[in-house]
This record gives sequence, C-alpha cells and structure tokens, in this order.
Amino acid sequence: NENRTLWKLGTLPPGLITFYSTTKPLDKSWHVLGLGYNPSISMDEIQNAAVIHFNGNMKPWLDIGMEQFQQLWKKHVDYDMEFVQMCNFGL
Repeated sequence: NENRTLWKLGTLPPGLITFYSTTKPLDKSWHVLGLGYNPSISMDEIQNAAVIHFNGNMKPWLDIGMEQFQQLWKKHVDYDMEFVQMCNFGL
C-alpha cells in the first residue's frame, strides 16, 4: 500500500481485518487517548493508565504541545544521543 491506493489509514485497516473477531475490548482507562488535543485529561487518569497516547496535533515535542503533558514525554528522552540532538524538537 505504498501509494495509499488500497487504504489511507496506515496499518490499522489491515490489522482490523487480520484480527477480526479475535480481540477483546479493554477498559478505556487502560489506554488514555487525547494527550495531543484534549487539555482536560486528568493526571489521575494518566497515572492509572498502562498506555498514554499523544494523538492529535499538539505533540509534546512540538512548540504547540500542551505544557501540562510535555514532561510525560521529556522524561524518556536521552538528550545525549546524537540522533536526538539532530532533531529540532524545540525543547
């Protein structure tokens, strides 16, 4: 699907087809979404989650990222790595 002629949403559609009727729903508190667009997510929700997802336009490594969520990402960045230093994260 290199030219996006079959589908336009990355790997999700083939994954849904592959695992159709073989998955179980998870409680929504397990996977907290919206850290790139929803400023009303509480730190309690985040701390109780197994996975946090910075979906949305305001990624924590961008200047437009929401400050209250940026530290959640920054604490995992190794600023000494050459690759990280070459990236223009604006941090």
